[in-house]
Amino acid sequence: MTPSLNELYQKVVELDDHAKITLGVEAEQVVIGYLAHHFTNEEAAVLYAMLIGTYVGVDGEISPEEYAFCCGVFGTQIDPKDFIGLIETTCTVENIELIDKLMDSAPDEVKSAFVSFGLALCSIDNTMTPEEQALLTKYII
Repeated sequence: MTPSLNELYQKVVELDDHAKITLGVEAEQVVIGYLAHHFTNEEAAVLYAMLIGTYVGVDGEISPEEYAFCCGVFGTQIDPKDFIGLIETTCTVENIELIDKLMDSAPDEVKSAFVSFGLALCSIDNTMTPEEQALLTKYII
């Protein structure tokens, strides 16, 4: 039986921030590996930015904790204005529909990694908004 979103979230929210970043990095490797296998490196990078932008921007807010989490996962400091610009340009209805199609055709391991990344990101500020919950629910296998 597949665990519910709330059960998955509760497990992740109890992790410390370092463990959440580690979970994000591990999930990132699986998702990028899948994307790189099916797309050029440039296309994979754009799609991955869209994936992250979708999670971060779905509720219309970018918390300082979400920003710090993304910097930790990417292993780099991204200028906050550049980060906000990336989110604003990638979190669109069209991109969310594209992500839905991409995830529909992805193997279960990739979907699971995508959900794990989303859970880690959403839990970093200890809240899950209804928008984040709706997005994550679509991808639970």
